[in-house]
Amino acid sequence: MIAHPFARRLRLATLGGLRSSLVAAIAVALLVTAAAGATAVPPAPLARNAYQRISSSSEISADLAALAAASPLATVTVVGTTVQQRPIEALRLATGGASRAASRATVLLVGTQHGAAEPAGGEAMLLLARELVAGALRPLLEDLDIVLLPNVNADGRDLGRRGNAAEVNLNTDFVLASQPETQAVIAALDRFAPQVVLDVHESAERKRRTLAREGYLTNFDAQFEVANNPAVPAVLRELANSILLPALLARVSAAGLPARQYIGEITSTRQAITNGGLSLRNLRNMAGVDGALAFLLETRLDDRDQSFPTYRNIKARSERVMLALRCFLDLIHEQRAPILEQVAAARAALMKEPVTLYARYAAAPREARVELPLQRLPTRESVTLAFRDHRHIMSAATIAMPATYVLRGHTEDLLALLDRHKIHYERVSQPLEVPVLAERFAPPPAADAEVMLLHSEEQLLRVAHGAVFIDLVQRHGRLVPLLLDPRSNSSVFRAAPYSSALVRGGDFPVYRVRKGVIRPPPAAP
Repeated sequence: MIAHPFARRLRLATLGGLRSSLVAAIAVALLVTAAAGATAVPPAPLARNAYQRISSSSEISADLAALAAASPLATVTVVGTTVQQRPIEALRLATGGASRAASRATVLLVGTQHGAAEPAGGEAMLLLARELVAGALRPLLEDLDIVLLPNVNADGRDLGRRGNAAEVNLNTDFVLASQPETQAVIAALDRFAPQVVLDVHESAERKRRTLAREGYLTNFDAQFEVANNPAVPAVLRELANSILLPALLARVSAAGLPARQYIGEITSTRQAITNGGLSLRNLRNMAGVDGALAFLLETRLDDRDQSFPTYRNIKARSERVMLALRCFLDLIHEQRAPILEQVAAARAALMKEPVTLYARYAAAPREARVELPLQRLPTRESVTLAFRDHRHIMSAATIAMPATYVLRGHTEDLLALLDRHKIHYERVSQPLEVPVLAERFAPPPAADAEVMLLHSEEQLLRVAHGAVFIDLVQRHGRLVPLLLDPRSNSSVFRAAPYSSALVRGGDFPVYRVRKGVIRPPPAAP
């Protein structure tokens, strides 16, 4: 592998039911400690509850408001609301030095997509905010703008569930963006334009319905993954895979939390091993294709059948996440110059670099095996088992990045989807003849299978008044072919209500515009 040019620089080394007096009390205490020059701040909600339950969404909102009231470095912005109308809030932490804006990197941390099932990420972010405004991490804000979304699935947190109030898994909703919570995260990406994104999760060591029935628990403390969709700009994939991910794993492990690259959910000792989802359904790939360095963090969610000094070991779980977050931010701060340079280069090339539409996992060469540590039930004895290694990524259907699309079907549904993704379009005011590439596709034999192109030809397409054009020379333009081309494994045409366009025959109703003259149609004789 070619050494990355920056390798030499690397050093491994609301309130929602709470009285406003609570907010005021926290804010006053923060101001008092700041005035006294102390680094200590009042405890976060988890500590105030003596770690006997997770924080409620209203407590988190109150805490964010109090931090913003107490510190000029903190600002709260509501980026959306949940199904049940709870606010989804972003806490932006920054010094606001406009004169040095070009040398600052923006980092977005996203927590609690899985609600009450994985709450430690959001709890840790409240601890992190304290260290950033009045603690040991305060120097990071001289060079980084840090945006925290600690409670994306506020309904799930308060309802005691993994999904949102509509029982949707938000973690796989970033193609359809059907839920208001997903739309809020997309809105935050659009608003803050982060160079770096970290999606924070936990993973249960006891898979009750699957692996545990075979007599095993998983056995890891922390896992990281990067955006791995092949359409992520090449410079970002190289920087993330060759430089930042190895450094991050080494740094977190050296700090006392053993870390490894993410392994997809282990539900059977007989399965093949992969590295997690390849499509834009997850946040890291959506953000990565859009031109950010995007990462996933998963820390261990302890088995609830054990006895712990705090509620489901929430204190230790939050501390694990906090350690990983410190290491992550330290590394991003240390590597901010190459990060800013490479992200700028990637974003400048988003319209020039070819886009790969389809990717799947396949067996590694020579059907390799990978050994992974597990724990045997009920003794918790550590064992190492061998699994088939299917982490090799096969890709297909690479096309030149289109310049323009024109839509002639599913228009209202598609426009709503584009709106949810902050993708701009326009309707033409008169009938036109447009040089396009007309295509026909075969329906996929399975939801994740390749879609075959049956026919493709250049033609002049007559479009009526009100036809929709999408100019891909826009901020989120690279997402468009991945969302609209049926060959993409992120295509909306793999899901209802859009999938009917592939089964009724005829030309596909989304056309790529060729280079040529767009003109009014000839007058009728």
